Amino acid sequence: MKKYNLLFLLAALTVFLISCEKENANDNENNENDETFEIIEPADPEQKGERLLGINISENTDGFESAFNVATEAGIQIQELNIPWTSIETSEGIYEEPYGGVLTATSYYGDNNIELGLSLAVINTVKWEVPDYLDVQHCDSSVFIDAFVEMAVWTISQIPQNVTLHSVSIGNEVDLVLETATEWNKYEIFYAAASDSLRNRYPDLKIGVKNTIMGGLFNNEASEIQSLNQYSDVIMLNYYPMDENFQVLEPNIAIDHFDSIVSYFPAKKIWLTELGYQSGSDYCNSNETKQAEFYHHFFTAWDNHKDKIEYVMVNWLHDQSPETINEWSDYYGDDPALLEYLSTLGLRNYDNSDKYAWKQFLEEANARGWSK
Repeated sequence: MKKYNLLFLLAALTVFLISCEKENANDNENNENDETFEIIEPADPEQKGERLLGINISENTDGFESAFNVATEAGIQIQELNIPWTSIETSEGIYEEPYGGVLTATSYYGDNNIELGLSLAVINTVKWEVPDYLDVQHCDSSVFIDAFVEMAVWTISQIPQNVTLHSVSIGNEVDLVLETATEWNKYEIFYAAASDSLRNRYPDLKIGVKNTIMGGLFNNEASEIQSLNQYSDVIMLNYYPMDENFQVLEPNIAIDHFDSIVSYFPAKKIWLTELGYQSGSDYCNSNETKQAEFYHHFFTAWDNHKDKIEYVMVNWLHDQSPETINEWSDYYGDDPALLEYLSTLGLRNYDNSDKYAWKQFLEEANARGWSK
């Protein structure tokens, strides 16, 4: 496949990579200029060591290749595909490459020494993504479990040989959909069986299930998340520090939050499979300065727990295009605060210009040995 086509497919997939904590955005920043923000010098930064850093690559007005080149400035080591089950299995036992061949297109990552994480979204943030023929099956049935595993095996088989498949998540932010004790119990039975089956086939893969921190772990579902993760190789969590109205918490909250997060899982390594802090000011009570300050405190908090938190994936590189936000509003809803949240998570602006957050991020990454 030609390089142009590979880049087009990877760029097209960015529409499907979002997984918010019942939270989303618009691009209305405070009118600030470079003179109002001074980069904060990292204090006693720890070297990156074995830690992995990724930034989900949302494209800018100049396209995917431009965005990819920007992301490599920060020394990224990994990318992720989050794919709903229904986008792969189109009818019973019939599998198709999602989005016209995006799995094949990941060879571009392999060519650039970027590892790949795969999220197979049986649940995707707001709903189940299960083929219609399984509607009559509970997720803890052998028919359902076998169908998922067969789909997963087929999907993994389509990953190009030059790509290092790093991990698989079985479900994306499942705590936002599972509600009753019965639902949690059935999903746990499914997850235990599916993860064990994939682990037996692919012993080098790290298997996990993504849950949220603010909406789940810190919101009365800690025991369910802990129980589910007894079957995980690593703990996968998504972190967006804000309240239920999508208003950001203070930028330094990451220090206390990271202390709390690690206390829930003393025996396993933790991955922050999504991390973000929006800059929107109309509804989210944020701005570019707050966003930049958050990333300073985030890196400090990560240093404090560098032996426990192995991996962080930042959402996003760029603010999203208006077209993408319109598509997400159909999927997640048209709450203006939600849409402002989604729109302004980027470290940079959609027009390919820097936000303060990107400048601070590069400073932090460079101090720890990531950025080039």
